[in-house]
Amino acid sequence: MEEFVKITIDGKHINALKGSNLLQLAKDNGIPIPSLCYHKKLSPTGACRLCLVKIKGTNGLVASCTVQVKEEMEVTAFDDELEECRKYLLDYLVSEHNEENDNSYTDEFFELLKKYNLYDKSKRKYPSVWKLMNYSKDDSSPVLTYDASKCIKCFRCIKACDEVQGKNVLSFNDRGMGSYIIAGFDKWKESECDGCGECIQLCPTGAIVEKPHRSEININNLDRKVKTTCPYCGVGCQIEMQVKDEKILRSNGVEGVSPNDGRLCIKGRFGYDFVQSKERLTHPLIKKNGKFEKASWDEALDLIASKFNECIDKYGNEALAGYSSAKCTNEENYIFQKFIRTVFGNNNVDYCTRLCHASTVTAMLRSIGDGAGSNSIEDFETTDCLLVTGNNIIETHPITATYVKRGVSKGMQVIIIDPKWTPLVNYASIWLQPRLGTDVALLNGMIRYIIQNDLMDKKFIESRIDNGMQAFEYLKKLCQKYTPAYVEQITGVPGKLMTEAARIYATSPTSMIATGMGMSQQVTGTNNVFSLINMMLITAQIGKERAGIDPPRGQNNVQGATDVGASPLNYPGYIPVTNDENRRKVAEIWNVPYESLSSKPGLTTVEIAHAAYNGKIKALYIMGENPMLTDPNLNHAKESFNKLDFLVVQDIFHTETTAFADVILPAASFAEKNGTFVNSDRRVLRVRKVVDSPGEARNDWKIILDIAQRMGKPMKTYNNESEIFDEIAAVTPIMAGINHERIEEHGIQWPCYDKNHPGTSTLFLEKFNTPNGKAKLNPVDYVAQQEKVSDEYPFLLNSGRILYQYHSSTMSRKNDALNAFANKSYVLMHPNDVIKHNFIDGIEVKLTSARGNLTTTLRISEEVLEGELFMPWHFSESPVNNLTRDELDPHSKIAPFKLSACKVEKV
Repeated sequence: MEEFVKITIDGKHINALKGSNLLQLAKDNGIPIPSLCYHKKLSPTGACRLCLVKIKGTNGLVASCTVQVKEEMEVTAFDDELEECRKYLLDYLVSEHNEENDNSYTDEFFELLKKYNLYDKSKRKYPSVWKLMNYSKDDSSPVLTYDASKCIKCFRCIKACDEVQGKNVLSFNDRGMGSYIIAGFDKWKESECDGCGECIQLCPTGAIVEKPHRSEININNLDRKVKTTCPYCGVGCQIEMQVKDEKILRSNGVEGVSPNDGRLCIKGRFGYDFVQSKERLTHPLIKKNGKFEKASWDEALDLIASKFNECIDKYGNEALAGYSSAKCTNEENYIFQKFIRTVFGNNNVDYCTRLCHASTVTAMLRSIGDGAGSNSIEDFETTDCLLVTGNNIIETHPITATYVKRGVSKGMQVIIIDPKWTPLVNYASIWLQPRLGTDVALLNGMIRYIIQNDLMDKKFIESRIDNGMQAFEYLKKLCQKYTPAYVEQITGVPGKLMTEAARIYATSPTSMIATGMGMSQQVTGTNNVFSLINMMLITAQIGKERAGIDPPRGQNNVQGATDVGASPLNYPGYIPVTNDENRRKVAEIWNVPYESLSSKPGLTTVEIAHAAYNGKIKALYIMGENPMLTDPNLNHAKESFNKLDFLVVQDIFHTETTAFADVILPAASFAEKNGTFVNSDRRVLRVRKVVDSPGEARNDWKIILDIAQRMGKPMKTYNNESEIFDEIAAVTPIMAGINHERIEEHGIQWPCYDKNHPGTSTLFLEKFNTPNGKAKLNPVDYVAQQEKVSDEYPFLLNSGRILYQYHSSTMSRKNDALNAFANKSYVLMHPNDVIKHNFIDGIEVKLTSARGNLTTTLRISEEVLEGELFMPWHFSESPVNNLTRDELDPHSKIAPFKLSACKVEKV
C-alpha cells in the first residue's frame, strides 16, 4: 500500500510518496533544481553534482537525485552557497567542453550556462582546455555521430542503452579526463548497436546526435512539432515529428505516454523518409495500351465508377471484392468496408491479417470469445513468466521487447518455443527448438506433463470452462499418448526441457503467452493456437492481472482494421455478418435498406485470388496492400490477377501490385492524415497530420466516398475524421465510449462502453466474451504436415521479418538509414548442411520449390536446425512467396508461409 509523507523544500510544504526520488519530486512541484546526469527514466547516477541540496540533520551537501523522500524531511534547494557551488561545477565542466553548437539539438548544458551567467567566457574562472584533450570523434555509425569533446560523462547514454532499451552496447573507455564512450569494443559501426537512438534522445549536450537531416535542422527555426503514432509495427509508439518547409526532419519518442514512454526502435526514429520520397505517387494513372498515363481525378474516378457498375450489371454483386489495409487508419478501413457492403453489395472484404494472425484470432474467438491481446504492453515487464512462441519479439516488436528485458532483469522467467534462434534466447531460461510444423505435439506433451503432475487449476476448470471437468477429461485422454519420449521423437525437443518449461509456466504465479506468426502461418495454425489456449486454460493463466495470451500485431493497424469491420465474416466490433439484429441496427445508422446488407460471409484474401483465377471475381479494389509480394504461391496469384477484368490500386508508391492495375490512385501517407490506429494491446491512438500530401494525392476515405458518389450510390458525407470515428463508436459496442477528444493526450484500451468508462487494461477478469461467459477447450491431435522433404526437395524453408525492414518494404526501403543496416536478401543454412552440400558462405544460390524459384545469398548460421532454412521476405528481388503454397488452414483460411519444401543450388 502506498504511503505518503510530508516534507518541505525551501519552505514549500509537499505531500509526497514515501521513497520517491527527491529531485524528481522537486521538479514535479515546480522547484527547478538543476541537473544534467539525471533523467526520470534512469537510475540515479549523482555524477554531475549539480542537484546538490542541503537536508536538515544531514552533514554536507547531498545529490538530490540519489535521495529517497522520508517523513518530515526539510530540504534547502537554493541558497547562495548552493548556487555558488553549482556555478563552480559548471565552470569546471565547461573548461573541458567543446561549446560549438549548430542548433541541431537541444543542449541542456548550454541552457544552464546561460542561467548561471557563464555563457560569457569573461565570467569564467577556468581556461578552456578541451582542444588540448585530443578527444575522439566516432562517425562510423550510419545513423549517429559521437563527439567526445561535447561529452560530460554523465552516463545517461550508457544507462539509456542498458536500462531503457536493455542492450548494454555502450560503455566508457579509458579513465579520468581522457575517458570517452565506445560502442561494443570500439567503433559504433562494428558494435551490436542497432540504431534505436535512445542515446541520442537522452544525451543532454549534443555529444550524440543523429546524422539524417542534421544539416537541415535548426531547433530554433522549426515550423512545427506534431505528435502522432508510428506507422510501423503494432506497438503504437507515440512520436513527435519536427517539420520545416513541409519536410519531416526528426522523429523523437514522446515521454510519459503509453505504450512507449519515449522509447523508439530504428524504424520509429529513422524510418520516415519514405514520406518525402521522390518516388511517391502524385497523380492518378490510367493504363492505356499497356502503359500508364497521367490522368485527372475526374477521368480516373469516372472510369472506376463506370467499370465497377458495368461489372455489377454484367456479373452481379458477388463478382467484386476489396482488399483493405493494416497500414491505413481505422476511419479509412471503416469507410472501405462500408463501401464494399453498401456499394458493392457483398462482404468480400479482407486484408493482410488473413496472411498473418487469422489463425490466432480464429482460435481465440472460438475458445475465449475475443481475438485481441488480453494484456497491456507494460505487463510484459511485470508478469512472472513469459512464454514466447513463434515470435521474434526483439526484432519485430522492439519496444515491447524492452519491457521483456527489464522484466528479466527483475527475475522474470522467459520460455521460448521457436525452431529458429532469435535474440531473445539470450534472455531466456529455456529455449525449446522444435522441428518446423510440430507445435501441437510439443504443446500436448506440455499439457500431459501438467496433468500428470497435478499442476492444473481444478477450481478454474470447474467454474470458468464450459462443461468443466468433462471437457478437461477429454483433453486429458487425448494428450495421454504425448509422453516426453513420443514428443521428442516428433519434435526433436529433449523431454527434460519440455517438462521443465511446462512446470515453470504452470507454477508461476502469473504467466503470459506471446504468440506470433510462427504459430499461425501454418495449415495447422488454428490447431497450434488451440493447444496453447488449452494449456493456458487448465493452468488458470488467464482471468487475472499479468496473465493471458497476446498476439503482438506486426503492422501498425492490424488490430484496428479488424476491429472496425475489415473482415468478410464480421461487422465492426466482431459481430458476425449473419447476426440479423446487428444488421438492422447498422442499416439504420448507415441509412440503407436492411435487405441490401448481405448476410452471406464473404471471401478471404486468398479465396479472392482463387475466385479471380476461376473467373468468379471480375473486379478488385485494393487500398494500401501489395498482394503481388505478400500472397502465397505468387506465380499462381499473378495468373489470378491477370484474369481480372478491372483492377484499382490505391497506394503511396508503385508496388509489385500496381503493375497489374488498370487505374492507380495516389493516396496520403500516415503523416498526411488525421485519424486513429489501434495497437496490439487494444489501445486506440491518435494519428495526426504532420505535412501536406505530395502533388494531388488524397486521403483514402475521401477517394472512396467520391467513387461511391459517381457510382450513383452516395454514402454519408463527413466533415472530418472525428465524425467518422463517432459513427464507428455508434456501430462498434467495444468502442462506444471513445472519441477523438478523449484520446487527445492518452490512448484508451477497448472495450470502453461509454463516455465515463476508463477503458480495459486486462480482459477476462470476470468472464470470457462468449455467450455463456465461459471459455471452451478445443482438444486437437498432432497431424503431420502434407509438405515434406524429399530427395528432390531436401530442405524446409521458414520465413519471417527482420528489425530493419517492414513487411513488403514499400515504406522501409525508401529510407537510407534502414538500408544501411540491411538491404539485401539472404537465406540462412546450418553449417553442417553447408558442408554436406559443398557450399560456401556468401555465394549466390537458387532456391526452388514445387511452385517456383528465386535467387539469394547464402549465409552460414547455427540459428536454424539442420535441414531447415530461414529467409526474410522483405526483398522483392527475391520474393519468398514464389516458393510458398496456397493450401489453406480449414478454419482460418491462412496459408502456410512457414513451411515450404525446397532445394538449394549454386548459381
